[in-house]
Amino acid sequence: MEQSRERELVRAAQAGDESAVEVLYRDHYNTIYRYVLLRVGGREEAEDVTSLVFLGMVRGLPRFRWKEKPFIAWLYGIAQKQVAHHFRSASGRQAELDPGAVEEAIADTAGPDATVGQKEERLRLMVAMRMLPESQREVLMLRYVLGFPIAETAAAVGRSEGAVKQVQQRGLATLRDVMSEGAG
Repeated sequence: MEQSRERELVRAAQAGDESAVEVLYRDHYNTIYRYVLLRVGGREEAEDVTSLVFLGMVRGLPRFRWKEKPFIAWLYGIAQKQVAHHFRSASGRQAELDPGAVEEAIADTAGPDATVGQKEERLRLMVAMRMLPESQREVLMLRYVLGFPIAETAAAVGRSEGAVKQVQQRGLATLRDVMSEGAG
């Protein structure tokens, strides 16, 4: 989203403009939902957690202040906390990937013209990503699933751009290893 437009929307939302809150919700819902869905695994759980993220957004808007981080990075921080809370309250383990939810996430990220082979490869990637260390999974998810640029990824995870690039390289190498083990 264009930064000046987003700043205006946030200012209006902070001033109580419900239509601005709705636009922020619509603009960011799919990105946040997809992140949550890939983390929690089930569609219903993802919808519940995503609702809590946007409830957190509404409650937190009066205290939100622009810093170096873009607005989506702030929302992502809320999403991280809600996902962590979900896991603490759900016996601390990640749910199995819901096949319908996976199809939904694949369709979202692969696009309407993706072949069956491309969709199957994305499914293998999603399963393999769940085996990565947390920091690598977060960076790869932000960069490649959600499409964050390096600067936004760095802001979201609270690291320098150089550190994010290193984690990304290690994550891609680990992912390659995990996928080659699964292929053999």
